[in-house]
Amino acid sequence: MQRHPAGITLIEVLVALALLVVLGSLAVPSWQVFQERQRLKAAAETLVSSLNLARSEALAQQQFTYVQLSGQGSERWCYAVSTTQNCDCQAACAVLQKVTGEQWPGVMLSSSSRKMFRFNWKNGSATGANGTAMFVGAQSGQRLCVVLSNLGRVRIITSKQ
Repeated sequence: MQRHPAGITLIEVLVALALLVVLGSLAVPSWQVFQERQRLKAAAETLVSSLNLARSEALAQQQFTYVQLSGQGSERWCYAVSTTQNCDCQAACAVLQKVTGEQWPGVMLSSSSRKMFRFNWKNGSATGANGTAMFVGAQSGQRLCVVLSNLGRVRIITSKQ
């Protein structure tokens, strides 16, 4: 009776390696879509946070507060939160917060119903300045819409188109 030494052969190692390569190549596109979806969600949540900051600052400082959007329709978008009207992220003025789209590659601010959102200092409402801002993933085409109501409530919805 012959005993074979314990271990694995070179062919078994190569077959296992080939299977790992095939499985890895299948997982890469899914991982990229997942990463883009996370960046898209983070960009939308950051705008929600900035709109809530503007609302709370309007109430705290007893003056109008503005969120000015710039660069719609591209990946080179930005916005600024300020107590000065028409103070966007590219202007030389005092801002409370400035956010650029460079933080989220592959995320586009495709459209917005307004270039500027204004919060009232009396009650924190966005009366006359309510609207939406749509973020789109460049690869997946997934859309997230940030909605600001007249009362100043901000929410994120998934948009089909």
